[in-house]
Amino acid sequence: MMPRKTKPSAEKTVRDIRRATRKHYSFEEKTRIVLEGLRVEDSISELCRREGINANVYYRWSKEFLEAGKKRLAGDTVREATTDGVKNLRAQASELKETRAELILENRLLKKKRSREWGSQYMRYSGSEKAEIIKLVEQSSLSVQQTLDRLDIRRCTFYNWLGRYDEGGLDSLEDHKPSPRVAWNKVPMTHRAALIDLALEKPDLSPRELAVSYTDDRQYFVSESTVYRLLKVQDLITSPAYILMQASDRFQNPSRRVNEL
Repeated sequence: MMPRKTKPSAEKTVRDIRRATRKHYSFEEKTRIVLEGLRVEDSISELCRREGINANVYYRWSKEFLEAGKKRLAGDTVREATTDGVKNLRAQASELKETRAELILENRLLKKKRSREWGSQYMRYSGSEKAEIIKLVEQSSLSVQQTLDRLDIRRCTFYNWLGRYDEGGLDSLEDHKPSPRVAWNKVPMTHRAALIDLALEKPDLSPRELAVSYTDDRQYFVSESTVYRLLKVQDLITSPAYILMQASDRFQNPSRRVNEL
């Protein structure tokens, strides 16, 4: 007696439908998806959701991609080096290496920036930090502008450091404390002493009168404010007498009706 054929289950039917309608990705599409995942611009889950694939499928493709590159570097010359697929793979591998180098460098720069607090507003750098930044920019595979953008350092500031470093070495990068400048119109000590002596001889004269008198007698112009400052330092200026006033409880002429005042 022939056994009866069982009807396929609903699950098997769904699997067959999915297998028949499954999208087939070409070599170029798989490589593009793997490279987008390696660039770390989006998370793997977001990339798989956007491309409509499972995360396990992506990791399998990534493993096969890296294994193929590993075999090629190990001396596997089965495939011809002149084929278009190999040329594309080499170009993509080169792009992947450059992207990886840029990411490693960027992470290194960000770690330096966060640990040293570089790039903050009104940041003052020591000479050793400036020399370290110059070496980082020189050894970077990125352009000068891209490296400085990641460090939040202005380009003119960097080239100022570089010029000083080329001229005087590490010692020239240290910031020196600003020294006060000598005023061009500063009164010499001899005239100061003479003004003080004149104020002691004539205590009744005001700073304005002393300035006019000294200018007429010595033929040396001195302003009133200068005389006042010199006398103030020597405590030769008496404070004016202030008249204290207090408010009354009522007006002197109180009003009896509106608008009388």
